Amino acid sequence: MPLTVEPWVLREPTLDVDDLARTAALLTVANGHLGVRGVLEEQRPSVPAGTLLSPVHERYPHGYAEHAYGYPDHEDRLEPVVDACGVALDVDDEPFDVRTGTLEHHERRLDLRTGVLEREAVWTSPGGTTVEVRTRRWVSLVRRELVVATYEVRAPRGARVRVRPVPGCAGPSSDASGPGLVTEACGHEDGATWVAQRTVLAGVGAVLATAHAVSASGDARHRWASAPHGRALEADLGAGGAVRVTTHAAYACGRRPVENLLADARAVLSDAADAGDDALEAEHRAFLDDVWERADVVVEGDHELQQAVRLAVLHTVQAAAAVEGTGLRAKGLTGTGYHGHTFWDAESFVLPVLDHVLPTAAAAHLRWRHATLPRAVERARTLGLPGAAFPWRTITGTECSGYWPASTAAVHVTADITLALVRHVAVTGDTELEREIGVDLLVHGARFWMGRGHHDADGAFHLHGVTGPDEYTAVVDDNTYTNLVVARSLAAAVDVTGRRPDDARRLGVDDAERARWAAAADRVVVPYADDLGVTEQSAGFTRHPGWDFARGPDGWTPYEDRVHYTELYRHQLVKQADLVLALVVAGDRFSTEQKRRDFAYYEPLTVRDSSLSASVQAVVAAELGHLTLAHAYTRECAFLDLHDLRRETQEGVHVAAMAGTWDALVSGFGGLRLDGTAVRLAPRLPPGVSRLVFRVQADGSRLEVDARRDEVTYRLLTGDRLPLRHGDEPLVLTSAEPEVRRALEPVAEPTPPRQPPGREPRT
Repeated sequence: MPLTVEPWVLREPTLDVDDLARTAALLTVANGHLGVRGVLEEQRPSVPAGTLLSPVHERYPHGYAEHAYGYPDHEDRLEPVVDACGVALDVDDEPFDVRTGTLEHHERRLDLRTGVLEREAVWTSPGGTTVEVRTRRWVSLVRRELVVATYEVRAPRGARVRVRPVPGCAGPSSDASGPGLVTEACGHEDGATWVAQRTVLAGVGAVLATAHAVSASGDARHRWASAPHGRALEADLGAGGAVRVTTHAAYACGRRPVENLLADARAVLSDAADAGDDALEAEHRAFLDDVWERADVVVEGDHELQQAVRLAVLHTVQAAAAVEGTGLRAKGLTGTGYHGHTFWDAESFVLPVLDHVLPTAAAAHLRWRHATLPRAVERARTLGLPGAAFPWRTITGTECSGYWPASTAAVHVTADITLALVRHVAVTGDTELEREIGVDLLVHGARFWMGRGHHDADGAFHLHGVTGPDEYTAVVDDNTYTNLVVARSLAAAVDVTGRRPDDARRLGVDDAERARWAAAADRVVVPYADDLGVTEQSAGFTRHPGWDFARGPDGWTPYEDRVHYTELYRHQLVKQADLVLALVVAGDRFSTEQKRRDFAYYEPLTVRDSSLSASVQAVVAAELGHLTLAHAYTRECAFLDLHDLRRETQEGVHVAAMAGTWDALVSGFGGLRLDGTAVRLAPRLPPGVSRLVFRVQADGSRLEVDARRDEVTYRLLTGDRLPLRHGDEPLVLTSAEPEVRRALEPVAEPTPPRQPPGREPRT
């Protein structure tokens, strides 16, 4: 897809019909509850999964060649629902299809400021009739069930047109024999339609209700007429005449009868009609204006990266804005990749950004995790353990992964969730959320770790048989990342139960149990290779044989697609930042010199077969002064989907990489670090960037950082007082003295470590 580089617009100036699946992901408009992918309204050619609702899923039984105790019996998958924005257009009895006739012009624009997708097309039918089609659609970020779309047809020399809204309704289906989504009922009348669907095994219903307002110009004459399973608008357009259909669509979903869901959807439409189109769009725009006030990152000197980070922020917000009652999906609602599951990257990569740019969404996701706590407790009991074991991949809170070495063994997910809660409270000052759900999460997490780990004869605390972030090294002892996040989770549990004794007593926590948590946190093992002077990714990792890169695979084919896991697991080959991620998450546990040695050791081993890697490597590279390398990694992260570097964007964008773009700039070149509620910043710009401006939160206050090549300005935007550190220098911003400037010294870049052959950053 050819794209123009513009600071606030993602523009597709021509149409490539072979690339529609990818553009459908990139041009999605969504709010976290409802997503409308960038498919053509006429759905010719057809692109799967035009509209997704976060709660609407189906159960698919797992088929195991060899079943064993504790394996999940099914997985949940997101199911696409009928498209409210779909339109069937006939021009002089010929179907509008961009593959036939002559497509004179076609352009689509996603406005990053407003989240509105617009389209212009000029098409001449095989019979010689020319029409101009203009469309516009957006998903409300305020009313999470609502979609607003317009479809306008203009005939420069006159035409007879037929427009059928919601053509995806094929009428009720009696086929409910296997997993999937079936249509239970529908109703159609002039200017309105409704469709009720339900997943067969999971029993989740979805009802779409629409209202279509018609306007015409010139001497156009129009009328509603019968159509199979619906109604169609027929219009006779004179030269220059036009007809426009404005659709308000509302979705309701849940395990309730059709009539209840239909009543809910119609209530949304009624409220929208009472508000009026101008007010609906104004409230949606105000929501995004507030987001951009907090979230925008200004990158001067790299125009491509400037556009990419704004697209990344929009997709991150669209994946999260209305997630109440559901979790953040790894693909958002831009596609059905990963079957619509939530993973640990929500807490470890997306929430750290949302804490600053959309904290209400971060809190909603954490509340959803807390709502699934009973299922996590049940999973821990299945494993024979106390506390709560949160799932590796899930939609409802149950474990969906049947491959246990990379899922059930990846126990760090429980610590990732608890630490996300701790970090959110530190950034936002939301102590009420800590009281509401934090104590529960931390106590159940601590009890899980005490059951999962053990002390040796010398008192050291170990976690054996675990898988860290690196999925090419599985079921190991004492993964450093896992051990360090567990230690922090245990320490946080000690802290919160000490500050909230009533909640601790409610959960049966006494001083003896807290002392055991503290001892384990203090004595957690961090394996170290004395002969090499580097921290080991896991115990004995540096004694594994190195990988012979002459074995391939060639190019950017993922190793797991060409090499058996038994070979991957026994070599020093790293799928994604693992030990290097520990250098970020627990950076205070490592000296700068140790970080330098560790980064140099693991860079040549890390093949980045995961979308979660480049942003982490960018942050550490920037901290260590490898600014050019950090810039390259930031661009790789930013362009992962925009340039389809992994050839899989058609399955949906990588939301964690989108969020990681913001983090690479803010935590990498901005040097943002949080120690409790204390903020430390150490800005340093790479040669290709002349200015970086961003805003962050700390303990409820908001701070702007404006870094240029030789100077940085810190501005307190909200709050009365904010202590921070500029490098090692303590500063205090107050409402009376809200601005401080400091000089930035040039950085002499050391020689960067090499990457695996052929795996240099892709920019």
